[in-house]
Amino acid sequence: MSITRRRFFTAVGAGLALAARPAKLSARALRRIVVVGGGIVGASVAYHLAKRGAAVTVLEKSAPAAGATANSFAWINAGAKRPRGYYELNRLGMHGWRRLQHELGGDRLVVQWGGTVQWQSDAERGEALRRGVAAQQAWGYGTRVIDEPELRRLVPGLAPGPVSAASFCEEEGTVDPVAATRLLLDAARSHGAEVRYPAAVTGVDVTSAGVRAVAVGRDAVPADAVVLATGVDLPAMAAKLGAAVPMEDSPGLLAHTTPSPRLIDRVVVAPGATLKQLPSGEIVTGVDFGGSPSHDTSPAMGQRLLQGAGRFLPRLADATLDRVTLGWRVLPADGQPAIGRIAGAAGVYVTAMHSGITLAPAVGQLVALELLDEVAVDVLAPYRISRFTK
Repeated sequence: MSITRRRFFTAVGAGLALAARPAKLSARALRRIVVVGGGIVGASVAYHLAKRGAAVTVLEKSAPAAGATANSFAWINAGAKRPRGYYELNRLGMHGWRRLQHELGGDRLVVQWGGTVQWQSDAERGEALRRGVAAQQAWGYGTRVIDEPELRRLVPGLAPGPVSAASFCEEEGTVDPVAATRLLLDAARSHGAEVRYPAAVTGVDVTSAGVRAVAVGRDAVPADAVVLATGVDLPAMAAKLGAAVPMEDSPGLLAHTTPSPRLIDRVVVAPGATLKQLPSGEIVTGVDFGGSPSHDTSPAMGQRLLQGAGRFLPRLADATLDRVTLGWRVLPADGQPAIGRIAGAAGVYVTAMHSGITLAPAVGQLVALELLDEVAVDVLAPYRISRFTK
């Protein structure tokens, strides 16, 4: 037995030996599964596994949805995702949110399916927007070019400035990521899952034959498999098991208001600003969906973000800044998800992706298929972590 396959972070001590089990266990017999990470992806994985009858334990180092999930703009969309397979996976994610509403109750899982309006003021970018809409329509996506009067009708009170081109996608939506995560964890509990936090994992007892247990301090949690859904912590964790999952440094800065009267019912993507409003009345705004050049979370920065959005929605001037959040997107180095087993560490499975909000329902369901039914899901084939070591 290789010591490198018997430790994770540090050697985990003799306590884990108490969790020993027969060396060979088929994937169909997997029942004790530890999910490390209580964000939206980990919560979805836990729910789908528990619903299928697995004995699930979720270990979250701080609190549910405390990392990238809490700081996500949470735009549910697929249209601009490339290549085609990634687009299709995101479409599955969008459909998955509607499925979850049916399973959990639309009154409990509130997804705002108001669609997305976008526009550009610059002529060249406007032409690019039109080409993008045409490309999405060719793949059957429900987006279309709109004129300025319709843009103003869709977002009452909008002051868009010059409009070179605009579009509306009625299929898209948004969700409160923290509320959705907590609901999924509650649903997992209703199927028998245990959710523990704060519970920082200090080791995994894994041999070439499989996982035996996961250590939380001196406590050993028996396991037949472990799913690492730890966001930006994944590269360091995977490296301890001999796997490379490189990630981009991609911070995202958002301003949040205190609850305000209803201003917008859709996702708004303006030139240099993004906006949405949660059912609670909280308005969330940022600059764009790329990495933020600033890490400034001061009230002054929050006011600048609100002022930037206020150019397009003057009524935002009455909103009160509550906080500014800085989160790091879970973005593998090539921009595509990292999903699947770690070679040489049988029973260890990883999940990491930007667009985690859109993808969470589909990924949770597909991970449960792969772990419990001994199958390799074709749609996940492009996202195996072996691509980083070839």
